[in-house]
Amino acid sequence: MDKYQEIDEIVQEITEEAVNFKDAAEPAEEIEALKEMLDALTRGSKLVLEKMDQYNDRRYR
Repeated sequence: MDKYQEIDEIVQEITEEAVNFKDAAEPAEEIEALKEMLDALTRGSKLVLEKMDQYNDRRYR
């Protein structure tokens, strides 16, 4: 899986959870959707940092 596809999947997951948050009928459902969005955002941030580190490692060798 290439980096663009990985990021695209994370963006799609965030979008789905945003819809779930919007459609939530109870506060517990809202909290669950927010937790899932946070998880996806955290994974996305880690992925971006890893790719930046890989780029910098190649650049300065």
